[in-house]
Amino acid sequence: MQCRTLVLQVAMTLVVATVPAAAQQAAEQTARPAIEQIVREYILQHPEVLIESFRLYKEREQTAQKEHSKDAISANLGDLQRDPSSPEAGASGGVTVVEFFDYRCRFCKGAEGTIEKLRADHPDLHFVFKEFPILGPESSLAAKAGLAAHKQGGYLKFHQALMALTGPITMDAIAELAGKLGLDVSKLKADMESPEVQAILARNSELAHKVGVKSTPSFVIGSELVSGAIDAATFERLIAQAKPSGAPHAGLNEENNKE
Repeated sequence: MQCRTLVLQVAMTLVVATVPAAAQQAAEQTARPAIEQIVREYILQHPEVLIESFRLYKEREQTAQKEHSKDAISANLGDLQRDPSSPEAGASGGVTVVEFFDYRCRFCKGAEGTIEKLRADHPDLHFVFKEFPILGPESSLAAKAGLAAHKQGGYLKFHQALMALTGPITMDAIAELAGKLGLDVSKLKADMESPEVQAILARNSELAHKVGVKSTPSFVIGSELVSGAIDAATFERLIAQAKPSGAPHAGLNEENNKE
């Protein structure tokens, strides 16, 4: 069958090449049904060809997306790693892990334990939190509360408490958590509706689009964008890849010392 297909294709090429240009289109149209029938028969007899073609297509698409993401991360590295409006924890000069997350995302909640252990095992790690509420009004409410807590220097513990919250995310639940953590609840509520907090969320959304973040959680580690609740081994591998050889450990930042 393969030989027959090849012979027909070669014959068609020779025929089309030897006829005048005006007749080439007619020759192609005449031969097309025969070619389509041969292709159809071949695919029916060898369906694995389609599976292999689709696999190769997906691999090429993923490779292209990965390269595009690396370029975008490099172009937006300052906004990812050094935006003063983004809460952070850990060392200011170590490998940076940037997390785009949503407080209503069960995968984000599930990854929290891995992240906390990672931070404990790597005191030189620089962690940046990017509020990225994509799952509805409760997500937006929680993200605004997190950023408002950051304005009072109490982000990390409040973030952890919101991640551990199992019930609905309501203003009452937020106020209760904030009160237990010693935050000024009235100021928190006012800051949640401030233009500054709205602008931060808008910048986070724009940045996520630029670097290819489409879901939560998503992590930028070095030049790599990884989506999903990755396990500890994957974190360790990506951190090792991103860590400059011989880089000294930096001191802890101010907010992490306080919390």
